[in-house]
Amino acid sequence: MKILFLFPKIGSDAQWVVGLAFMSAILKEAGHEVELLEISTEEDKNKISPFIKSFQPQIIGLSTNFHQYAHCVQIAREIKKEFDIPLFIGGVHVTFRPDEVIQEKSFDGLCIGEGEYPFLELVKRMANNQEYTDIPNFWFRRGEKIIKNDLGPLVEDLDELPFPDRSIFKHFRGAGKGEIIPRFIFSRGCPFDCTYCSNHVLKRIYAGHGRYIRSRSVAKAMAEIELVKKQYNFKYFKMDDDTFSLHKPWLLEFCEKYAQKFDMGFECNVRVGTIDEECLVALKKAGCQLIKVGLEAGNEKLRKEILGRNISNEEIIKLFALADKVGLQKLTFNMIGIPGETKKTIRETINLNAKIKADFMLATVFYPYPETLLGEKCAREGLIIGDRVNPFRPDSLLHAEESALKLPGLTARDIKEAVKYFKFNVYRQYDLKKALTQLMQDKKADLKKFIIAKPIFHKTARIIYRFLKK
Repeated sequence: MKILFLFPKIGSDAQWVVGLAFMSAILKEAGHEVELLEISTEEDKNKISPFIKSFQPQIIGLSTNFHQYAHCVQIAREIKKEFDIPLFIGGVHVTFRPDEVIQEKSFDGLCIGEGEYPFLELVKRMANNQEYTDIPNFWFRRGEKIIKNDLGPLVEDLDELPFPDRSIFKHFRGAGKGEIIPRFIFSRGCPFDCTYCSNHVLKRIYAGHGRYIRSRSVAKAMAEIELVKKQYNFKYFKMDDDTFSLHKPWLLEFCEKYAQKFDMGFECNVRVGTIDEECLVALKKAGCQLIKVGLEAGNEKLRKEILGRNISNEEIIKLFALADKVGLQKLTFNMIGIPGETKKTIRETINLNAKIKADFMLATVFYPYPETLLGEKCAREGLIIGDRVNPFRPDSLLHAEESALKLPGLTARDIKEAVKYFKFNVYRQYDLKKALTQLMQDKKADLKKFIIAKPIFHKTARIIYRFLKK
């Protein structure tokens, strides 16, 4: 059968979605034809109808997160006006809110949770004209009737899955001989219960359906890196496992075998309390150049009581001192504007980053995702402004620097400015040259945003750009 996946990513620079990549690989392995159309802008929606007419798919699948859901609804409605093709939707938002999603009549069905094998079974039965409304993980709409099937078991042995199919994504199709920085994920699940994250929700949904935390074998991880290296030109890559340092024996085996086989740099996510000096040394020897650590807040009480991260400042300082000793660069993830945040706690986050001398920092505005413990707490306590956390708003993400919360003692401008000048305020405490460079970059970014927002300046900007290139 011919399957078309639609991937709305408006406002996002995502290279790929690992779930779609796995589904494409499994479908192709079974002899089906798969195409993917990425929807990066509002204008890209105009490409959908011609693409469907050209490819003539027999099934269409949509993948969505919270912020893309409104776009998915609009896309599905437009498709159904013109085509009589079965259309199904999946993704984290669907998994969290299936009762809401199934009310949309443009969707013929939805898939909850891991969809690789359930979707393969759906395609197989549809190809053979067999009844398919009893497939686990799927809910179906039949007129006004809704059929809800139970969840099937999790895929516990990740080695049984084929390697994800990157070739369907624009980033990889357009790579040619140019150098890229691919991303890998070798595990699923996370044991921690950070209140702002989706993992504790997924663990609840999948309780009793198998082992939630799983990893590919090191041998399979090596084989995937080797395969992708043959397909694409890269000398550096990123590992997106939630906590690459979760299992020490796995990490040490990976580092040993990787160092024997490859000579490429990489970066990975580690968590305070899950990694020691032995592991840091092993990572360094293997070629790791950067560890990324969730600091999130500089105030211990907020970090522990609001974010559910039972990590002390002392532990953070110790890990970063060890990373410096070993020679690894460090990146911190930071959130501004969480419930309970004040100007004082923002300064604490800035000061902690300065104390540990983070090489790189990512500061973002906290967003209260529905169904998460902290998102629901914000809703209960009336902290959310209007309907800013609404999946039917295409602008529900707002701007990256704009808060969805009203917090006592903090204005929206306070939060926006804190994020905007976060790096500058950290660097200026220990490296004035770096701080001034960052400030210039921030000002250039402001000018670029201003020009983009004012079409009247576009022509002048192009002339200046061409002049500077000469």
